[in-house]
Amino acid sequence: MGDPRTLSLTDYTGQELANPFWAADVPVGWLAVVLPGLGYTSDMPLLFFTRRMLLWRGVDVLNLNLATRSAAFQGVSEAEQLAWLTADVLAGIKAGLAQREYRGLILAGKSIGSLAIAGAVEQAQSLLPTALVWLTPLLKWDVVFKAALSARGPQVYLCGNADSTFAPERLQQILSAKPQASAYVAKDANHSLEVPGNDRATFQGFSEAMLFLGKYLDAVLAPSTGNPA
Repeated sequence: MGDPRTLSLTDYTGQELANPFWAADVPVGWLAVVLPGLGYTSDMPLLFFTRRMLLWRGVDVLNLNLATRSAAFQGVSEAEQLAWLTADVLAGIKAGLAQREYRGLILAGKSIGSLAIAGAVEQAQSLLPTALVWLTPLLKWDVVFKAALSARGPQVYLCGNADSTFAPERLQQILSAKPQASAYVAKDANHSLEVPGNDRATFQGFSEAMLFLGKYLDAVLAPSTGNPA
């Protein structure tokens, strides 16, 4: 697995958009766009291991380091923030898809990254079959909930039941309505999927969540790899 390179990308405001891109050693023809949380970077555990699991399976990975903490982003309305996130993700998808021929897309977002998925998923799935990875998503936001209900492809949720943003009723509605949706809910885990003060519970919940994600990815990629899910 080589070092990442940077694609030529500008964001909604015309500024450079930081974006390490990893090419898989043995590519299977899928591109993943990974979107961090507001204070949860792409090198923190949930996103780091999500990226590793994608690369291990032959998926190219583009991390978009969205400017969600900038004063400019924080200073605009929620509607413009959504437009900003959507534009940046779509720009990332366009740049990523130019790297080689792909047969499918995976959008993976943590927290505010789920808003970015929500804004971009409709156009993404018009380009290629699209699978979604929701990491502690903001399901209390109607735009995220509606996007989840309208998404056509498989989707997986990794949540903590002690997360203040967790919306169990909405998650259950999605699982009931979408046969290709599945979820792992870590007991007593917070918005970082951690159980503060309890190492054993934290590591058990995290490892189970990652194994759950791995099975999901294997099923999504099975037609491309020739391996049974």
